[in-house]
Amino acid sequence: MAVEARAVSRSHALRSLAIRGELGAVHALGGIIAASFLFRTVAGWFRATPVYFADEYIYAELGRSIAETGRPLIRGASAQFPALLHPIVTAPAWLVEDVGVSFRLVQVIGSLAMSLAAIPVYLLARKLDLGTKTSLALALFAVAIPDLLYASWVVSEPIAYPLALAAVLAGTAALVRPSPRTQLAFLAFAGLATFARIQFVVLPLCFVAALAVVGARERRIRPALREQATVLGFFALILVVALATGPGRVLGYYHGVLDLEVSAGSLLEWLGSQALVLAYASGWILVPGALLGLALALWAPLSRTELAFAALSLFVTLGLLFEGALYAASGGNRVQERYFFYALPFVAILFMLYARRGWPLRVPHALLAAGLVIVSMRVPLSGFAAGEGKTNSPLLLATGALERAVDDVGLASLLIAAGAALFSLAGVAAMFRLRARTPLVLGLALAACLTASVAVVVTDHRNTSQVRDAILPGDPSWIDETGVRNVAFLQTPLGNRGFATEQLFWNRSVEDLLVLPETTPIDAFSFDTVRIGSDGSLLVGDRPVSRPLAVEAYGTTLRFRGARTVARSAVYRLLVPEGRPRLALYFPGRHWDGWLAPRGEIRLWPEPRGGPLAGRLTFTLSAPREAGAAVVAFHLADGTKEFRVAPGTERPVDLTLCSTGEWRAPYEATFTGTIGDRLV
Repeated sequence: MAVEARAVSRSHALRSLAIRGELGAVHALGGIIAASFLFRTVAGWFRATPVYFADEYIYAELGRSIAETGRPLIRGASAQFPALLHPIVTAPAWLVEDVGVSFRLVQVIGSLAMSLAAIPVYLLARKLDLGTKTSLALALFAVAIPDLLYASWVVSEPIAYPLALAAVLAGTAALVRPSPRTQLAFLAFAGLATFARIQFVVLPLCFVAALAVVGARERRIRPALREQATVLGFFALILVVALATGPGRVLGYYHGVLDLEVSAGSLLEWLGSQALVLAYASGWILVPGALLGLALALWAPLSRTELAFAALSLFVTLGLLFEGALYAASGGNRVQERYFFYALPFVAILFMLYARRGWPLRVPHALLAAGLVIVSMRVPLSGFAAGEGKTNSPLLLATGALERAVDDVGLASLLIAAGAALFSLAGVAAMFRLRARTPLVLGLALAACLTASVAVVVTDHRNTSQVRDAILPGDPSWIDETGVRNVAFLQTPLGNRGFATEQLFWNRSVEDLLVLPETTPIDAFSFDTVRIGSDGSLLVGDRPVSRPLAVEAYGTTLRFRGARTVARSAVYRLLVPEGRPRLALYFPGRHWDGWLAPRGEIRLWPEPRGGPLAGRLTFTLSAPREAGAAVVAFHLADGTKEFRVAPGTERPVDLTLCSTGEWRAPYEATFTGTIGDRLV
């Protein structure tokens, strides 16, 4: 009896220790989530304004319309936009009247949602028997990557990131132990991830491919297919419905993906580029071990769970890389880290599958590390980060921050390549020499990710502050503050679409978009094309525009009759009609700061019932001292007049006006240089 009592006591003690251990792990996981949430929220609140347009405007506008009308509308018209989960989740934030407060609340939601990605990563690691401490370290890695920058953006990533990882967790469970519960969980998370971001429509294909690998590896393909009949049947049903409805209608806003034409060579080139950035973004040092961990998990798995996870994570990663490469090769022309960063936690988990085997295959590991070093030297990151190349990649934004810090692109590339070589050398040295090699390597990867995260947050803060200072007044909701409602935004040729969308984001009273001839709309949603009447009136169809106008003057100078200015910002004016607004001057090609585009036109209209235009139009041309000589030619009814402007000088222009109606003077000028992205 005493022996039994001692056994029961020992059993209770062990159970108590296990419970305390689990509670401690839960508290630690909660601490990771809380720390990530706090950091991302504070960092987000330093973000002066959204700058990733048109996406941030689209998601904000959809959220507003769902909150106010219960329908997904953009500028009052129905939007065929299939990725509606983010607008639905954030809709309550847009019930607040103040756009600035709503923006910050959306950032809070995004920071919390993205930080919750630590949970599925932790559970995946525990399911793979990687131990509590390792699982917590991997959960920390999932929220340390630089791509959590998106937590403070008004985009779909904050909602999609935890859901996509949860779908992989549920998919792994469904492959290991098929049951209605695990299968329905996978279908639910995969569906929600796709509803958040349409790119995850590949998840069913990835699951089927992983099922084939698991079935083939275990030599039981037919039983494996029968076990997944529920999932496969649901996929077949969805496919039939999509084909019957029409893939273009199902994809809505993204229907253009069906018409992409890319060459195999370009696609392979971008696949390689995406994979290289994936390696850097994951901390670099983990990659050789992760590749070997993947190979070992597929070839000689320690458990069915390991095999299922390796197969599913492999196909999900390849699918995401392929989507990003397809978009880049079809005209995106930049690394699409937005598409594939979801796979970064898989790299860390696969590395740990390798490390727990005792770091085998040391020679292949060293060769892979050496190969990566050669690639880093031959293909510098600075090539991808040039110009607009950083737009869709937080890692490349961090690279740009390093380039600014050292003020030398070549030196920055050398430092990055040297850092990659040192990391690779440290990984190889640890493999042969150190007992604590796994914590060291994982710690270095975490340090690299955290450093990049800080750099990219600082860069984003700098960029957004510059944009706000350049084009937004002290109160960015300057149109709303006037009390004027039912405003139409008038978009002009050579306008900056991002700057224009800033105004629409911050001002809810702007309800419609009017687009002048030869102007590219800011997005693919509702707008009205405007033509200019013979008297300078703005006409939509045959109807004159007689409502308040927010007029863009970024690349076009305009003067109106029949309207008064009630507010203005650096590049925009709010006009309220006094009768019918009519153009008096229309000068596409003259920017708000006085620079001329290489081509443009001056158009003038006489006063209504005020007689003909007669007199002289005079102004002054000048060229900067450091530029070459410029020649500006004006094509008039009686011939062409040319004016040569020497560097550092001014040249008066005098043009004769004589017209009973509209007067026009197209011009063309020699190119002298660029100001930002403008040819002048």
